[in-house]
Amino acid sequence: MKNRPATSRDPVCGMTVLIADSTPTASRRGIAFHFCSAQCRERFVATPALNTAPVGNKDAAPITKRRRLCFVSPGSAALLGAADELRRMMGIAAAIPDGDGLVIEYNLHQATLEQIEAALSGAGLVLRSGVHGWRRALWRFTERNEVENAALPANGSCCNRPPNGRR
Repeated sequence: MKNRPATSRDPVCGMTVLIADSTPTASRRGIAFHFCSAQCRERFVATPALNTAPVGNKDAAPITKRRRLCFVSPGSAALLGAADELRRMMGIAAAIPDGDGLVIEYNLHQATLEQIEAALSGAGLVLRSGVHGWRRALWRFTERNEVENAALPANGSCCNRPPNGRR
């Protein structure tokens, strides 16, 4: 019988990873997790409960987001290059140049607005501030809440109703 290399399942994207080749790792409650990329590790570290819940992230329904990000004086070549770079990221369904911005569609389970903004800044684009900056801050806040809520098991409780079985 041949010895097969030890493998692990990436808890974020579900990909099988060779443990020996897995550089991005993290541990939670004494368990080591291995990742296919730094992006997956970053998503896991941000909200580990989402990826270690009984219903895995791979099986969860996608949380699709569509955002239009605006930039300060972007060149069309820079927008096209940034759109190509974003489409190579995991979880990005679309990145379409639109005037002075990009329309981006992504799955919140695999990518966040913060990761997208970091990639765009790395590509040399400068995001607009002012009202657009406030809007992005609100989007980041609501995304964090959505991910945290998705990580919690549904127990029937809400702000005006206690969890099931409690009165």
